[in-house]
Amino acid sequence: MNSLLCNWFDDWGFKIIDGLGQTGLIIFIVVFAVLICFTLYNIFLAQIFKPRADRKFKIKWVQLIFTVILVLFTIWFCILLNKI
Repeated sequence: MNSLLCNWFDDWGFKIIDGLGQTGLIIFIVVFAVLICFTLYNIFLAQIFKPRADRKFKIKWVQLIFTVILVLFTIWFCILLNKI
């Protein structure tokens, strides 16, 4: 038995599939993957090239949370693509 939240995500997913279609899902997956690569690249560059005075390890939390959200959306769209 599925929960109401799972049913809500399934219904919302089917509406996305109906609205975008298979090609739209593939385009969004590619765009999200590119955004993930760019944000991770920016985080790594910020850690590698630091000013001399500030050598502490600092994490860019906002970009990291944004990357996690993009990864979750990419995985969800890949799952939706498999349901077609």
